[in-house]
Amino acid sequence: MDVDTQCIPLGHIQTYFDLRKSLNPEVDWLLRKSKIQVRNPHELLEVIVGINPEEFYRKAGIDYCPGDTSRYISTRQCISLVQQAIDALEMPYLGLAMGNLMTISHHGMAGVAAVTQPTLRGCIETVCRFCAELFPPLEMNGVIEGEKAMLVISENITLDPYKHFFHEVNMVSFYNIFLQLIGDDYQPHSVDFSYPEPPWGNIYRRYFRCPVRFDQPRTAIVGDAFLAERELPLANRLMAISAEKTLFENIPTRAMRLLPLRLRRLLMRYYGAFPSLERAAGDLGMSGRTLRRKLAEEGTSYQRELDMVRQKLAEEYFARGGESVTELSLMLGFADSSAFAKAFRKWTGLSPSEYQLQREGGPDSNRVSV
Repeated sequence: MDVDTQCIPLGHIQTYFDLRKSLNPEVDWLLRKSKIQVRNPHELLEVIVGINPEEFYRKAGIDYCPGDTSRYISTRQCISLVQQAIDALEMPYLGLAMGNLMTISHHGMAGVAAVTQPTLRGCIETVCRFCAELFPPLEMNGVIEGEKAMLVISENITLDPYKHFFHEVNMVSFYNIFLQLIGDDYQPHSVDFSYPEPPWGNIYRRYFRCPVRFDQPRTAIVGDAFLAERELPLANRLMAISAEKTLFENIPTRAMRLLPLRLRRLLMRYYGAFPSLERAAGDLGMSGRTLRRKLAEEGTSYQRELDMVRQKLAEEYFARGGESVTELSLMLGFADSSAFAKAFRKWTGLSPSEYQLQREGGPDSNRVSV
């Protein structure tokens, strides 16, 4: 993957750049919500509402049609959209303001699936997984180190010269969501940024009530590890599963363009009744022989991809509070629980019971499984 790989669903990017659709067209509301101070706020609002989407996307080299959610764009095109927005509004700190305008609803089904997880750990795992699918240039990871836990944001490819925008919009948005889930009376230890303090560094402190640190080893929201198992107020296991299914049915992901990931996406739809290689190939519009060859060219195989999906689903099952190995074995298409347990040990190095014990805080657990 490089800056010209078309791997970002346009439908996902529109959740960032179509915020004007949900803006309150009142200047006082805009200034209060975005925490920005500008000389002519009425003019700013006119610019936001007056942006022509077709012209906006065309200048970035995107052949845009209203309502088209099946298109992909590259990182370079995404950066061009950011540049246009920053230049039009004359706001180098746009990521901060935009992140503060975003609510859970702006993240769509991805947001619903995340906040309805049983615990904060599950929420972070979901966020990390969606980031990998919906915005591959960035990577998010949940990390636990001693008594501290972190949501870490890093780059898979360079986002210069606007890396700060992508870090800002995500850090502010997830900081706000974090407080909504945990409670405003709690504050993280710090929010850290991996780059030097920009000229508008003082503006960061309008958005975070905890210490803000620059030139840190990583961009992260740093809090207490004990919060990982905090039960979330919106926890709803069935709603979480339903929201994730709806998301991937309506917004394509990079899996639709990159064959191994496209196959995984297909297998996810067959959860509980996985297809044969020939059936999967047919659904992907090719012969079984072609699918086998193309996967080999990518250094993988049908069985390997199936195992990766099964492992992912098994880990998610345990993360959501499932405990029945027999039930899970049947859901994943194994003949019996012993066959599943053997496969699970091969995938993780642990038996299902050992894995569950580790998730509950065993001595070797130091990283949130993603």
